[in-house]
Amino acid sequence: MATTDTRIPNPIYAAAGAGDIAIERLRQLPAKVATLQERLQDELPGRISVLQDKITQKVAEIPSLVAELRQRVVDADADKLRESARRNAQTALTGAQAAQERAAAVYAKLIARGEQVVGRSAGTPNRETVHAEVVAGPSAAKTTPVAENTTATTPAAKRAKTTRKAG
Repeated sequence: MATTDTRIPNPIYAAAGAGDIAIERLRQLPAKVATLQERLQDELPGRISVLQDKITQKVAEIPSLVAELRQRVVDADADKLRESARRNAQTALTGAQAAQERAAAVYAKLIARGEQVVGRSAGTPNRETVHAEVVAGPSAAKTTPVAENTTATTPAAKRAKTTRKAG
């Protein structure tokens, strides 16, 4: 008799946790849509006139911005640009490492939430180890005889050959 421990993998718990969050947010959606719809109807006319004024102002500034950018390209120093690129690369690396740490923390929270969801739905304590016993017994499958000089390749054929030789 062999005993094996079976645990649900963490990605399954994370998926269950993410699904639980999604359901929770979807349940809140109708109320949020109603609130945003009311706000939009109240604020939209005023926002449109403000945006029209800003767009007109920005369009008037385009020629001066183009002239400024041309001058900056002419005055650019290659060494300063290289140093700036190195600094930016280091900043991006630091940001990526921080994002990786945050992602690991979110993943751990999803796993914890998923364990709770699975525990609630199964009615069992979280992450309970399942013990399974494998018992070998006589096979109910019908075996077919194998010729003496042939090689048994399938497990059933090997069992049949061994059974026939022993008997």
